[in-house]
Amino acid sequence: MLAEISIYRFRQHLQAVAPLAAAFEREWPRWYGPGGEGNVAADLAAYANSEGALPAGVVALSADGDPIGTSALKAAFTPGFAHLTPWASAGWVRPDLRRSGLGALLLRALEAEGRRLGYSNLYCATTTAVTLLEREGWTAHAQTVHDGGLIGIFRRKL
Repeated sequence: MLAEISIYRFRQHLQAVAPLAAAFEREWPRWYGPGGEGNVAADLAAYANSEGALPAGVVALSADGDPIGTSALKAAFTPGFAHLTPWASAGWVRPDLRRSGLGALLLRALEAEGRRLGYSNLYCATTTAVTLLEREGWTAHAQTVHDGGLIGIFRRKL
């Protein structure tokens, strides 16, 4: 299955915005759903930023051209960590493809994007992708309280 997947810079496949917006609303309804603080259309449009600037996103497409995963590099996570940049974020894989290796492919694409943009480190804040990050060579950097819970901060030296 992974051999049939292609990963592109998000700006190369803007047709992915609408289906990914619906997926983000289902995945994170408290943030992107009705009454949430997030603006999924604005976030996804930002990930299609011009070359050489953050945020910058990648999108995984199936052989049929359907968006099946995405992730992005953003400049900031939270004010307490403003000195660290960029941040791997917005990681999403279609539910039936989770644990297939697609998340690792998306992380590697972000690492390549980070190198292309001239960064020597990437950071990621997570409670759910710890095993994936560690398996891909990311190391624990710090912990913080975010949205009322403890969250790990990881670093990837490029």
